[in-house]
Amino acid sequence: GLRGATEAQVNEDLQKVITVFRYLSDKDVFEAFYKQHLAKRLLGGRSVSDEAERAMVSQLKAECGYQYTSKMEGMFNDMRISRDMRDAYNNHKRNVERGPKTIDIEVDVLTNGYWPSQSVKSCTLPHSVQEAIDRFSKFYLEKHTGRKLSWQTSAGAAEIRATFGVAPMYRRHDLCVSTYQMCILLLFNTTDCLTLGQIRTLTQIPDMELRRHLISLCTPKHRILRKGSKGRGINSDDDTFTFNADFTSKLKRVRVPLVKETSVSRDTSGTSQADGAIAAAIPAPVEEDRRHLVEAAVVRIMKARKSLHHNDVIAEVTKQLSTRFVPTPQFIKKRIESLIEREYLERASSDRRVYMYVA
Repeated sequence: GLRGATEAQVNEDLQKVITVFRYLSDKDVFEAFYKQHLAKRLLGGRSVSDEAERAMVSQLKAECGYQYTSKMEGMFNDMRISRDMRDAYNNHKRNVERGPKTIDIEVDVLTNGYWPSQSVKSCTLPHSVQEAIDRFSKFYLEKHTGRKLSWQTSAGAAEIRATFGVAPMYRRHDLCVSTYQMCILLLFNTTDCLTLGQIRTLTQIPDMELRRHLISLCTPKHRILRKGSKGRGINSDDDTFTFNADFTSKLKRVRVPLVKETSVSRDTSGTSQADGAIAAAIPAPVEEDRRHLVEAAVVRIMKARKSLHHNDVIAEVTKQLSTRFVPTPQFIKKRIESLIEREYLERASSDRRVYMYVA
């Protein structure tokens, strides 16, 4: 890793990465995965160095141009603006809000187009947390009229103080958990035992994510909840979960890690290995971006040339897009046929392999 490395060592390591990067044919797939991991590092505060992160993006920009890194640079800008917004909100709370102490929240306000898309519906938050969110929303929207805040509860984190043991020998630990785990654990303030079905109804957390977060709270090292059924998985909606008052840890502050998604994924034996490999090779958002890029390139070329043979179109499109990915002739042909259907292009009456631009 880069922890503790000097600036010269960091630059040397980044240069090695860029050397390997130059050999990649699917640079858009690399971009999609890099953005996902960069987003996790920025939002989770896990970056070793902001300078190293920016240096890597600068190297990618030098290799592939501004368009390749514009969203990543937008992510850095969002984080800077969010820090300033947090300071302004904390000052507002000190000056305006009086009365009993409320929950502290730190909000990162992100621009929708820059960050990897999150189409996950917001879960049902505890009443006290929802009140804190409403107060921030009021403050933010008064400063920025016309904007809309969409809360991404699937990406948040929380720190909660939990009490274990029995009187008078209570043990208190600060648990560092995800927002979903917080929603689950706070349900046990009013009851000791709940079923999977009840937790899902009360929190509205998507089923697969709910199972993953529950299993994370039942692991041998972090057994904050006890699972009623045997085995690693969760069998049915009637599986019970009970608060474990006997939980102990040598640490005052306990971070509860999430288990990997593969640990709870349902049986996919009906899908062939080949299909799985193809699906895993190119993520759906990248596939969609490729369709738009190829169509835009074809239209640009045809608008300039007016009429062109099929093989020449293939060669021109491949040349223009080679800095991001190398489209197959079949893929380009499909996009050309789609453009013909939508009347952007037409075939020449004298030769079906010649395309003409429709003004």
